[in-house]
Amino acid sequence: MRCQNPQLLYFLFAIAIPILIHLFNFRKHKTIYFSSIRFLKEIKEENKKISNLKNILILLCRILAIAFLVLAFSKPYIPIKNQQKTENIFIYIDNSLSMDANFGEGNLIEIAKEKARKIIQSYPAESNFYLITNDFRVQHNSNYTAEVVLDYIDVIIPSAFNKSINQIIGKQQSIINEDSHLYYISDLQESTTLLSNLKNINSSTQLFIIPVKTQEVRNVCIDSCYINSPVFTSNNEISLHVIVSNKGNENITDEVIFLNINEQQKSQQYISLLPNEKRTITFNFSTNNTKIISGEIRTNDSPISFDNSLFFSFLRTDKVNVYCINQSKENKAINTLFNTDTSLFNFYSSQVNNINFNTLMNQDLIIINEVEKINSGLISSMIDFAKNGGSIAIIPPLNKALINYNKSLNSLGLNSLSEKENSLLGLKISNLNLDHPLFNNVFKGKAEKLNFPLVKQYYYMQNNHKRNRILSLENNKDFLVSFSKGKGVIYQFASPLQSEFTTLTSHALFVPIFINIATSSIQVNSLYNILGKTNDFKSNYTNSSNDLPHLTTANIDIIPTLRTINSEQLYNTNNQIHTNGIYDLKYSNLLVDKIAFNYNTIESENSPLSTNQIKEFFIRNSIANASIIDNSTATLSSKIKEQQNDKEFWKISLLISLLFFAIEILLIKLI
Repeated sequence: MRCQNPQLLYFLFAIAIPILIHLFNFRKHKTIYFSSIRFLKEIKEENKKISNLKNILILLCRILAIAFLVLAFSKPYIPIKNQQKTENIFIYIDNSLSMDANFGEGNLIEIAKEKARKIIQSYPAESNFYLITNDFRVQHNSNYTAEVVLDYIDVIIPSAFNKSINQIIGKQQSIINEDSHLYYISDLQESTTLLSNLKNINSSTQLFIIPVKTQEVRNVCIDSCYINSPVFTSNNEISLHVIVSNKGNENITDEVIFLNINEQQKSQQYISLLPNEKRTITFNFSTNNTKIISGEIRTNDSPISFDNSLFFSFLRTDKVNVYCINQSKENKAINTLFNTDTSLFNFYSSQVNNINFNTLMNQDLIIINEVEKINSGLISSMIDFAKNGGSIAIIPPLNKALINYNKSLNSLGLNSLSEKENSLLGLKISNLNLDHPLFNNVFKGKAEKLNFPLVKQYYYMQNNHKRNRILSLENNKDFLVSFSKGKGVIYQFASPLQSEFTTLTSHALFVPIFINIATSSIQVNSLYNILGKTNDFKSNYTNSSNDLPHLTTANIDIIPTLRTINSEQLYNTNNQIHTNGIYDLKYSNLLVDKIAFNYNTIESENSPLSTNQIKEFFIRNSIANASIIDNSTATLSSKIKEQQNDKEFWKISLLISLLFFAIEILLIKLI
């Protein structure tokens, strides 16, 4: 048997007090005279025996009462059999963004810190203490004394990163794989804890899960935003679509959403949401010919506030580069369309034997117009062009031998063509895939009562490869399909766009189809980056110098690592960005782009695991070396000590002490 407070056993010397009282009777005796004492002598002899016995019993009761009272305060216990002394104490404090909330009882991270302090107080100061947070910093790999680790706990701040319970256990075991205690202090969000992925714990580790309790509250989350096209007309008006969701279980009424552009408030809207509802709202704003556009969508929701802001940035694109490659004769309709609007398009055309390959990769859209033989060099360039995000439109040639042409199509992963099919009266292009992006903002409502264009001659497309149908004839044969190739798209027509083959070029559909093919070819990097998902980000600016890039804000200046993969430049922040916002990308002090970083909203839905769910999971998966300590912070230290011991006897000692005090009182009163 051992004692948690053995120093209190010195108070056992207090049993000398009743012994001294028993040995020295300090009562004053009064002499009484009797005429005859014969009978009194008999009574005295008889009472003296009873009195001595009573005094001895009272003395024993006092001695035992004091002894057991001292034992109760020293907290005796029997250690667990074969228990090895554990000196490696790991404390994980969940400092993810969901912990930076106050539900009325204090900030959750501060509560977690206080629990960690109580844990440290429960172990000898000479133990090896390790501290782990979601940041996985270098100092997490070393052990510290109690005093040092308490200082580290004080400076923990919320982090944009989150780790699963598997990752935390893996981190602990990578540091030391000996007998250890791991305390997992977290609000146990289901989305990030990922308890279902936990299958086993090393037998040398004892896991203690300590929940930090949260509450169900309302929460408005700015989920994401997007623009349909980065190409803007001369009026400079941009439509920004914002997805807002209600992550709580109560109605949201007239929540105001603000839009700031280049640090100036541009607009605001009010939104009402049902529980768990998601809606898209649209902001329209002008840019005053600003090349780099950055902004923030914001709301003032609480107490969960990390998802109240969404930052974004992009480069304004004024013109689309279109290159048309012809066999010999140019297509008048295509030339007229793209040459007319010089404010929107940079249009260039050439014959197939006079291709400028130096400028080919700088285009946004390449049109292969009735080229009879696509040589291997052009095919190779087209494949690389599509992989890097370019768009290609292929218009088949007039009636020629299709064997070699189909070989070229197969090399590009497109459908082969059969012999032409004729229709004297013409077939209507009557089936439009209105869900395809090419028809965005083309029709208001359903496309009904249209005078569809006719097709008199066309090639039958054999469905060799998976395609996305855009236009089809009334006999359900494909006329225009698209194929995803890497980051780009290839569009394939079933007929030459000449008047003897189809009336499409003179129809109202021709203009929006080709303009949308061209404008959708603009490749825009994501409007923002998510912190914690990856350290890589892209820029619309291509660096060709040897200057070092700088990513800066008012308080930060870091040098990201730049590398080129598949002709694409990637920047790596090396885990140095921890705060959301707009960062300036500079070369030689010259601003070339703005990069937006946002927090991950995976924890926006407040759905913590319950203690019963965790216990059932441990039982179901036969995980014996894991338990939950669901106690208040004030009693946490004593609970941890109980977890380390097999049996504690302080309560029994206290009851026995009270019992002997009661017997003493009865002896004094009744005997």
